[in-house]
Amino acid sequence: MLRLLIVIAALIGALLEVLDSTITSVAIPQMMGNLGATLSEIGWVTTGYIISNVIILPLTGWLADLFGRKRFFAWSIALFTVASIFCGLSSNLWMLVFWRIIQGIGGGALMATGQVILLDAFPEEQKGVATAIYGMGVMIGPLLGPVLGGYLIDNYAWPAIFLVNIPFGVLAIILTALYVPNAKHQNNVSKQSIDYLGLALLIVGMGSLQAVLERGQAEDWWSSNLIIFLTGSAIVGLIGFIWWELRTKHPVLDVRLFRIRSLSAGSLFGFVLGVGLYGIAFMLPVYLQNILGYSAYETGLIQLPPTLFSVLSFMLAGALNSRVGSRPLLLLGTFLIIFGTALLSILTSQSSGDDIAKGLYFRSLSMGFLFIPLTIASLSELEPHQMGAGSGIINLSRQLGGSFGIAILSTLFEQRTTLHRSQLICNITSGNPVVTATVQSYQHLFYHADAGIAKAHSMAFTLIDAQLQREAMMLSFNDIFLIIAAAFVVALPFAYMATGNKSKLNKTMPLH
Repeated sequence: MLRLLIVIAALIGALLEVLDSTITSVAIPQMMGNLGATLSEIGWVTTGYIISNVIILPLTGWLADLFGRKRFFAWSIALFTVASIFCGLSSNLWMLVFWRIIQGIGGGALMATGQVILLDAFPEEQKGVATAIYGMGVMIGPLLGPVLGGYLIDNYAWPAIFLVNIPFGVLAIILTALYVPNAKHQNNVSKQSIDYLGLALLIVGMGSLQAVLERGQAEDWWSSNLIIFLTGSAIVGLIGFIWWELRTKHPVLDVRLFRIRSLSAGSLFGFVLGVGLYGIAFMLPVYLQNILGYSAYETGLIQLPPTLFSVLSFMLAGALNSRVGSRPLLLLGTFLIIFGTALLSILTSQSSGDDIAKGLYFRSLSMGFLFIPLTIASLSELEPHQMGAGSGIINLSRQLGGSFGIAILSTLFEQRTTLHRSQLICNITSGNPVVTATVQSYQHLFYHADAGIAKAHSMAFTLIDAQLQREAMMLSFNDIFLIIAAAFVVALPFAYMATGNKSKLNKTMPLH
């Protein structure tokens, strides 16, 4: 019973964090209208949250050592919950952005710390089960976000997407205070030994990098002085951070951990995993809504049934990891997601729900076989006092992969759409009998709908242009999903290097 209560506390924390990274997407139009914000301005509601998330993730192990893991986790939930209240009460855009940044600080700390709390609560032979429980919260959250957000927006108003966090946050705080034990092992970090310079360089470097990734597309990349300045700040900050952390006695993040092969290879694979997971999660709703005409709520619903396969894969992987080792499971998961993404790359503008489901089911089935062995294998060679930092690094690599993936894939999508459109236009000629017949058919349709001859002619070409744009976008979606599948093929060696051999990975895993 005690273990169950610990699981609930940690799982609520992880679920709240990932849920709030996606739930705002469906509320953007309503927030724009109520707060008088442009699309570019409202983007900072998401950007601010993600930036603070990324800054805090690599610091979670150090902060847990500084304040005590139980206290740090409880205060992080409290900060997240209080910030959620003020987000819901915000009366203007920049007040909302400020509290989203604060919410992101609390939320970013929940993922890595909650993961270590779960691993510490289970005996060695049940580590896979612990990771499965945590992983289901992390993976299901982004799918529930649009569905829950759509329901709250349709029935209430945008503040509800933040205020809904309050009862769950309060429950998690109470459970943490009463039942989560203090860490069995942690470093002694005195306030006198705080690495202020390393902390500042990390904030500048990671904050600037994430801002570039989040805002680059909206600011038209290198044509923007802001993006150029932030890119320079990211390069200087991160290089300076690495240089300093290798020399200081009390680093906020021990970058020497990357010398451990399982962690470094696991982080690289985690980066690609982030590209794939966030990239598909970002592109699929655009396809469903812009090409097939689904609503935001319907988009969320169509992705829910495959979630059952995610739950199944987490259960299977959690039970099998200690028996067969991490390597075969991770390789199986990689092949499943490659196949599922390849199926998504052959969708058309006339694809049915069943066609879409085929790719989603394979993708969902891969989740447990990717998440569980990667986490366990990546942390398997770390010492007890390194577990918090290692967990933060793994979660950070996945988050950065997602940010890079969305930024790169959205840019490629626009470029490929322009290319495909120009190629399709070459076929739209007056001498093409198919084009002529189509124009005449549309003209006839509009003319009999009480449009004049000239207007019917114009409306016919407008409709053809819209169809051409739709097909160009469809071809671009095919390209993007194929690129994601290829990225996992390239990442296969990292999966192999991260997992080691079965005997080594089944040794007693150090606890934090």
